Amino acid sequence: MATTTAEALEPQEKPKFNFETIRNHPAFWPGVAVLVGIIFCFWPLMSKLPDLWLADDGYYSHGFLVPIIAGMIIVRWWPRFKDHEFKTFWPALIPLFFVIAVFRAAYATDIPQIMSLSLLAALFFGVWFAMGGKWAWRMSLPIGYLLFMLPIWTGLIDNYTNPLQRLSTRVAFQMLNVTGFEPHQDSETVIYLNNFVLDVGVPCSGFKLVLAVTAFMIFFVAIARLNVWSNMIMFASVLPICLFINGLRIALIGVVGDYYGREAGMTFHDYSGYITLVVCFFMLFKLARWLGWKD
Repeated sequence: MATTTAEALEPQEKPKFNFETIRNHPAFWPGVAVLVGIIFCFWPLMSKLPDLWLADDGYYSHGFLVPIIAGMIIVRWWPRFKDHEFKTFWPALIPLFFVIAVFRAAYATDIPQIMSLSLLAALFFGVWFAMGGKWAWRMSLPIGYLLFMLPIWTGLIDNYTNPLQRLSTRVAFQMLNVTGFEPHQDSETVIYLNNFVLDVGVPCSGFKLVLAVTAFMIFFVAIARLNVWSNMIMFASVLPICLFINGLRIALIGVVGDYYGREAGMTFHDYSGYITLVVCFFMLFKLARWLGWKD
């Protein structure tokens, strides 16, 4: 009896992601075939993604992490639906071929938003073909998450970069003001210190930070399994965190430049963007923990 009780108290081992089981399933090779076909058909877009992620403007510098995080979401979700039936659904090839045709037309006319959506739709119908409709629905969030690495955000960037640029400048100005630096402005995006001028350009607007932090937030929401109110708090926290951290970054650039000269300020500017990403990731992680994420 004591042995039985002790065994009952031991934590049960969590089901693990078993690639060998997947590889031996009848749906595996059809899935591989359709994936290879999608890569071939969408290669004109996919081959340009590394250049997009490495572009000087930095709006998609988090793109390298996105497919890795999408894979992590699938692995974390796997125990919940690993035993559900796989079933090849051949009619899904019809909308898949249609989506490929739409992509070719969008590529010929250079419409990146439609090209990006076509790729995600192709992945969705590819999963539907290889694994069935229920699995396609289950994979829809990891597939949709790939939006964060694709050139689909141009409209938002054009419309909201300037307002964020002005807001970040105001936050930085107030931080410098309350810490005794006595800054002054004659423009909404320029701050004058004693020995340094902070010209907050478009790359420092904070929009690229908003994109990256939103991607991180959705990752935490997807794996933390919080309640509705906690998820709403996570969503609502993105913009305040980004404005605070980006304003702090701008203010610190001004402090470094004012004390140590323009060259030191610009060096800090070049490397501080990576620091802000790490800080925001850590803040979201701690917020998710505070809201009840135990795993």
